[in-house]
This record gives sequence, structure tokens and C-alpha cells, in this order.
Amino acid sequence: MELLVVATDGSEGSARAIDHAADFANRHGAALHLVNVIADYGLPSDLVQGLADSRNAWLEERLEQTSAEILRAGRDRALAAGSGPVVIESLHGDPAGAILAYARDKKASAVVIAKRGDGPIERLLLGSVATKLVSLADTVVVVVP
Repeated sequence: MELLVVATDGSEGSARAIDHAADFANRHGAALHLVNVIADYGLPSDLVQGLADSRNAWLEERLEQTSAEILRAGRDRALAAGSGPVVIESLHGDPAGAILAYARDKKASAVVIAKRGDGPIERLLLGSVATKLVSLADTVVVVVP
């Protein structure tokens, strides 16, 4: 394996996924990329644009800031676990679709994700990102419990 893409949302489950991927990357000399998706939650693009217009620029700034904080914490965790250099990237859109597009673009050997994400309401409304990844991916998906 040459490149692992790890999806993180800052949850405890994501921390376990980062630990697992960092350990694997360290033992096998694989590169590690951490991604966080600023989700559009399936909203129409014109509605998302309306929310992010100049009157609501604070919302986009806050989402970007939160994503950056999650990624920096994840990178620090991976480095502490012995990983080599870690690339971090904020993505936008549907979580599963954005993760898969990134993995394809980077020619990732595998995607690592936690079994559970933000919470029961999001899973109820959106379905499980892990389930979508397993169903749609054309590469290995490792789901960490």
C-alpha cells in the first residue's frame, strides 16, 4: 500500500481510524492523507450558495475554521502515533462522494473511516458514510470499529 486516505470528522471513532491508519502507514511506509468534508447535506447548490453569500460569510469561515482545527488535531494524533508526514485537506460536498473523488484523484490504495460518525440524527437523514463508501468505492475501504 502506498497511500491511505483517512476521513475524519473529529469524533472519537475518527480518532481510532487515525490511530489504525497511522500505525499501518508507519509499519508499511505508506503516505497518509487526512480529509475532512464540509458537507452540503444534500441541499440544493443555490441554497448552499445563498447561505454562504456575503451576508453569511461568517458561516463559511466558521466551517472552514472548524475543518482546519479537526485536521490539525488529526495530523498531530497521526504524527504522535509514528506516522511520517501527513497531508491534510478540507473537502466540500457530499461526504462519501467527496472522499471517493479525492481517493480516486490521488490514486489511494485504501480509504480508512470510522464505523460511526457525528450522530444518530445525521445517520438517519443521510445514511452512513461508511456504508456508502463500502458500496461505491473502487478501492479498499477499511472500516474501523
